[in-house]
Amino acid sequence: MMNQPMFTQCPTRLLCPYCRADITTSIEYEAGALTWLTSGVLCLVGCWLGCCLIPFCINDLQDVKHKCPNCNNIVGINRRL
Repeated sequence: MMNQPMFTQCPTRLLCPYCRADITTSIEYEAGALTWLTSGVLCLVGCWLGCCLIPFCINDLQDVKHKCPNCNNIVGINRRL
């Protein structure tokens, strides 16, 4: 039984469960619940003239998707909320 690695916002070294290669994951950012929630709060506060789109440009507010650079499968996701 293998331990599940802890996925953070940094690339993680692990054994890919799909291709069994020893890899360091590649990461991609995508809008998640925290991004949309922050954008909605900004709209409610009155920042609706484009300022509500700022959370979509900030990586610390987005989910992090970890992919195997070898086989390109998703091996884990770090969700902010």
